[in-house]
Amino acid sequence: MTARLGVVALAGPDNGGTYQYTLSTLQALRHVTGFAVTLYGDPDNPDFRALGFPISPFSESRRDQLKALAAYKLGVRLSDPFASEDVLLGPIYALTLLHTSKPFAFTLHDLQERYYPQNFSLLQRTWHHQVYDALLGRAGRIVCESQYVQSDIARFFGIDRRRIAVMAAPPQAQYLVAQGAGQLAAARARLRLPKKFLFYPAQFWPHKNHLRLIEAFADVAAEMADAYLVLTGKQRDEYAAAMAAVDRLGLRDKVLHLGFLETADLQSVYQLATALVMPSLFESVSIPIYEAFQVGAPVAASNILAIPEQVGDAALLFDPTSVASIREAILTLLRDQQAVQALVARGKARMAAMTPERYGTELEAVLRQLQQV
Repeated sequence: MTARLGVVALAGPDNGGTYQYTLSTLQALRHVTGFAVTLYGDPDNPDFRALGFPISPFSESRRDQLKALAAYKLGVRLSDPFASEDVLLGPIYALTLLHTSKPFAFTLHDLQERYYPQNFSLLQRTWHHQVYDALLGRAGRIVCESQYVQSDIARFFGIDRRRIAVMAAPPQAQYLVAQGAGQLAAARARLRLPKKFLFYPAQFWPHKNHLRLIEAFADVAAEMADAYLVLTGKQRDEYAAAMAAVDRLGLRDKVLHLGFLETADLQSVYQLATALVMPSLFESVSIPIYEAFQVGAPVAASNILAIPEQVGDAALLFDPTSVASIREAILTLLRDQQAVQALVARGKARMAAMTPERYGTELEAVLRQLQQV
């Protein structure tokens, strides 16, 4: 008998990693059997429409969320837009789920505010705690992408680990499509990309650790005159401080900031990059690492939290709080071709094992468990 599954897809293209995760989840659901999927989200989203699922228009404004949370705290039941479904799945949190009678699972991506409270206002920290506490109490199952986050959820909220499913979602497949030499040459010329460059695609949030990377690269550039650093991301938060460091260290001609890139250009940069460097101080899962693995770019990354779990032996790890450690990792990638070839092979092997089919099987197991709740 076919069960009815509602997927509450609130993330949009501006939501970055959680949107990519949502698309990965929806693509994996095409490989799930025994469930008829209805997507609750934006019916005008072309990515959603391309998946072929029926779409029921749904959105949740901050006002809606405040109303839903307040009503839940007061014991007032609001209307249930998901009453026609048998089970529900939320790739990100949706507070309307607090008022459904249907069993649901949702993904809690990370608890970064517990590690870097200084990066969040008191209001943001309070909001996150109240939202997660309420949803974790109601959810039939919780999904996360690493054992590290599973441990955080259990530790900070007292949740039984047996309720938390650890499943790493495969990244989007577009980076697997190799661009031709002509297309890559055109992109290199248009974006003014140098022959040898390190790539770091990240917004300029404090935990992304741009300043230490720039300091480490200054030492690298002093030893290797043909090395460059390419950055992407909108001009926000610590962008001005990062560019001031570039100027102070005399790197204006060696560091390129490309801003926001469309998908095709981003794919080109990945495929042209000499290596990806990921110096972030916090990641539950780093999508750029997966994207680099897909195209065969070697990776050097922080040795913190869930990143070692994500990369296994397929990346060179460094201490992101040490400029010297970052520098040495970069120099290894630029000088040791034997090490690079080994890392690339291991990265591709890890990605070959991460398929939508495999993820669909894992999701189906969680959905079957929900049916028993």
